[in-house]
Amino acid sequence: MKKFEGISFALFIFSALVYLISIYGGVDLFPGQITIIILTVFPIIGLILAFSSKGGGFMKVISIIGNLAVLMIAVIVPVIVTTFFWNQP
Repeated sequence: MKKFEGISFALFIFSALVYLISIYGGVDLFPGQITIIILTVFPIIGLILAFSSKGGGFMKVISIIGNLAVLMIAVIVPVIVTTFFWNQP
């Protein structure tokens, strides 16, 4: 079960790097739809793996916090902002 912590941490690092490079680096690593899928699905899978791993180690905590942060910054906040604040042309 310890392997889940490592996989979850790797998914967090990968999705965070994709987000940082695509937003702040000005480089498109993947086409637009694939980037959105990576930034949505990978943190969700990482959270599931982190919660299902045994123990309360450092990597588990970092994986949970990091995957939640990527999910909040890349998905939840933009959906809330575009739905409630930028709803008029």
